[in-house]
Amino acid sequence: MNASLRFSLPRVNGRGAGLGNELIPWARSFLAAQVVGAHALPPAFSFNTRKYWRHFGTPRYDWPLHKAMERLLPVVEFGEDEYVRYGGGNVVQALRNFAEAEKLLSRRAFVLVTEGMWGGYSHVAAARDFMFSTLYQSRFAARNLLRISQRLVLDKPVVGMHVRLGDFAEPLASVEHYRGHFSCSLPIAWYCNIARTIRAQLGDAVQFLVISDGTREQLQPLLDIVPAVTTSDLPDSDCSDLLALIKADLLVCSVSSYSSIAAFLSEASYLWFAPNLQIHDEGVYSIWGDEAGQQRVDSPTRRAIQFHLAGRDVSPGRGTPVGMQGDIPEFVLAELMQRFKRNNPLTDLVRYGVVPMVARHARQENPACI
Repeated sequence: MNASLRFSLPRVNGRGAGLGNELIPWARSFLAAQVVGAHALPPAFSFNTRKYWRHFGTPRYDWPLHKAMERLLPVVEFGEDEYVRYGGGNVVQALRNFAEAEKLLSRRAFVLVTEGMWGGYSHVAAARDFMFSTLYQSRFAARNLLRISQRLVLDKPVVGMHVRLGDFAEPLASVEHYRGHFSCSLPIAWYCNIARTIRAQLGDAVQFLVISDGTREQLQPLLDIVPAVTTSDLPDSDCSDLLALIKADLLVCSVSSYSSIAAFLSEASYLWFAPNLQIHDEGVYSIWGDEAGQQRVDSPTRRAIQFHLAGRDVSPGRGTPVGMQGDIPEFVLAELMQRFKRNNPLTDLVRYGVVPMVARHARQENPACI
């Protein structure tokens, strides 16, 4: 069947949405395109004040083009209601059920439209490779990443700190007010305390990378504690900064979708501001869980809580809550060093590294052990 008139597009309503906000519907739209055999379109960035069209090479006329497509072709909406109705959970299966119900595979022409950040990161896990490759192939990313790599040293793990300041509201009056609150700056003292803890435990064995939209004056309390590589002088660093955080050996998050997407695409451990987390009567923390949609029994957070109550293993994962004092569990820093040792190019054979030979007595007992 000719799919030339099938399109999947992430609809954009706002004119200044951040990169983290754009990536979730974009990833969902990409997966939808794979399921229904449609052309996957990027968001209409032409009216976004952050000028993402420069990064992703999208045309300046994409906004009116998308609107024209929605007027000229049949529109099929895939929103949160459809997602829940057709299975929830893994969005790929929900999309397959939705496509079957709407007979999309037998239709020649349509525009499948999706929008919004509903569903979070878990439901688009199948698009992680797409999201990473899209960021890396953006216009300025590779150039800036090379510059960042030249500022870092090879023999130390990287602690990446995302300090969101510039376009967020000022820090809240008290720590208690951060519970469930987003789009606000975290206290710089929190980052400073984390830096002190890491330095006290690991000394100069680690290096710090600070990604921030703040001024030098705002960051100075942190930079006085640890010498850090910064990227504020690099132009067009939206994608490269995000990728640098993803590549860090330990990530210190801000309360933002930008940090969230970095943690989602990373394989490393990350720290989250504990006063921001929801506290559940069942004895667990979560970032989300108080919204109406998260109160459903089948919501991701409620399923995770039921997993916990069933006595299943919920030992600490990649995300670790850290309080205002910056106390970091020992296992997190141990994993940081272990991750670096595991990825050390000096012990990676295909990267011209070396590994120790087995003991001489073992070779004598088993000549095959060489």
